[in-house]
Formats: sequence, structure tokens, C-alpha cells
Amino acid sequence: MAVNTTKFDHRIKTLDPHIVALLAAIDEIKGQFKAGLRMTPQAITNLKRSVLITSAGSSTRIEGAKLNDEEVQKIMRGLSVSKFADRDSQEAQGYLETLQNVFDSYEKLPLRESIIKSLHKELLKYSTKNELQRGDYKRKENTVGVLDAQDNVARIMFETTKAYLTPKEMQELVDWTAEALQKNRFHPLLVIANFIVEFLKIHPFEDGNGRLSRVLTNLLLLRAGYSFVQYVSHEQLVEKRKDEYYIALRKSQETFNTEKDTISPWLNFFLSVIKEQANKALAYLEEERVEDTLSPKQYEVWKHISSVGEASPGEIVKATGVGMPTVRQALDRLLELGKVKRRGRGPGTRYVKI
Repeated sequence: MAVNTTKFDHRIKTLDPHIVALLAAIDEIKGQFKAGLRMTPQAITNLKRSVLITSAGSSTRIEGAKLNDEEVQKIMRGLSVSKFADRDSQEAQGYLETLQNVFDSYEKLPLRESIIKSLHKELLKYSTKNELQRGDYKRKENTVGVLDAQDNVARIMFETTKAYLTPKEMQELVDWTAEALQKNRFHPLLVIANFIVEFLKIHPFEDGNGRLSRVLTNLLLLRAGYSFVQYVSHEQLVEKRKDEYYIALRKSQETFNTEKDTISPWLNFFLSVIKEQANKALAYLEEERVEDTLSPKQYEVWKHISSVGEASPGEIVKATGVGMPTVRQALDRLLELGKVKRRGRGPGTRYVKI
């Protein structure tokens, strides 16, 4: 099928200065992160594991699950979490394994309908209520709405694509997105943002669309070279701004198929989240550089100050078990590096993280 290269072009052809500035800032941080990435393999493994847990917890909670990150970690370790409904555990386990697959194999996962369906099947592999729906587009109509206390739709937010039109619209969306990314016709973040908002408008599956959209966000960002997404959870940032997330989606999607078709509200939200994610990754990287300049015991001092914000030498000794001479050496080094500042003199001296 020939690609209709103009189907979505109008949404991202004209950009206001704020969007252009956001794109430039994100790409600058992307370059700094890539150039400065010197973490050890073990540190990378530990951080990715932490992001998997955080992302699975946040993404499923956005959709109504109740598991916190500690329960998700237990699931990752193969432990049962009996006090929550089976559905929550099933969704978390599916998300963990699917996102792990994306992190490990994103270079081998091009944007194709077959890949999207395969990821959906993997995402819902433990969901017993969805056995007949895994990996297949919806066969009946679905809506996006606000649920009441009995989980019934109290208010419809917008109508999704009709079931019989879903294969056609998904093919058009995937073809346009793949072609635009391959030929660099627009900035990749604009193309990815448009894909996600349109995917959620189509709502191609009977269940799991929100979770799958976030898996696909990670996949597309990684394939576009935004490697920092593996080190800071995109899903956690969205969960913290969940109300903004839904408002931005609704404001954009309600304009679709009108003369005022725009994704500007969604684009502003999406890019602001990516920028926050990039900044957090860069801050983490700079913290790792501090580790390179300190001995293991001195680094324990830095970690403690980082966690509590400020402390006296005596408090640091008590909390870390590191001897006072090493604590004082570490504090002097952190002062040199500009990572802490001294407050007060004599017995009341405290060291504050900058």
C-alpha cells in the first residue's frame, strides 16, 4: 500500500517558538547524556531494573491498578501479592516483561503492525479476561470515558475509531509514522508524539491501549536515539501529572476530524515530560561522575547527604558507619566539587546538598 505522506503533516508543519525551543533543549541534553555516559555495567543493570519496576507500577496505576512499587518488585522476584486482585498482578507482570523486551531488543523491533500486535499479546499474556483479545484489533466498539464507583462509564470523553475502520486507520498511521521517521521528514519527537495521540484516539484494542501506548513510547524513543529513557521512568513522570495527561489528550483529540485539527496541547505536555526525563537522567549521570572521584566509603557519605539533604559530620558517621577522618575527607572533596556547602561553624556545622 502506498504511504499517504500528507495525512498527518499539517499537525506538525507549523510550530510555535516554544515547541522549537523545547526540541532544541531536549536534543542538547540528549547529546550531553550520550557523551558523558560512563556508568559501569552493574550500575546500568541496577538502574534499568529500578526503572522497569517504577514504570510497571506507574503505568498500571494510571489505568486503575493499586499495586505500589514495592509490590511490583515482589512480582518481579516471583513472589505472590495476595492482598490485591489477581488482575493487578497480571497487568504488572505483563508490563514488566514487555518493557524488558523493549529495553533488550528495541533495535530489532521496527514499527510495524505485526510488532504492535505482538507487543499487545505479550502485554496481556497473564490477563485471563483477555485471552481471546490478545494481539488482535477490537471487534466491537469501545469508548474513552470517566468511570463511576461501579466501574461503569459515567461520562464519555471522546468517541474512538469504529471497529470496522480500525485496521485501515492503524495501517495508515503506522505507514505514515514509519515513513516519516525513516526519511527524517520531521523531527522524530514530533512524529512520535503524533503517533501516540492518534494511536490512543483509534484505541485499536479492546483493552490495554493506554499501557501499550507507553510501551510504544519507550520503543520509539529508543529507536530514535533517546537512550536516557532507560534510566528515568517516563511512566512515573506521566503518573505524577496524570490530570494534565488526560486534559492534553482530550483537548487535542476533540479537534480531530474538524477544521481546527491540532495536537498542540498534547505536544506541549509530551515534550515537557521528555525534557523532564532528560534532565533527570543527566542529573543522575552527573551524580555517577561524583562516584568516579570518591572512594567507596567517601561515596557513602555523598549518598547519605543526597538522601537527607543536609547533615552534620556526627550524623553521617552514625548513619553510614564510616569513620570520622574519612567523613571529613569526603566532605572536603564534596566542597571542592561544589556538591555541598558548609553551614555554620564549630560543633554546629552542617553540610547541605547543593
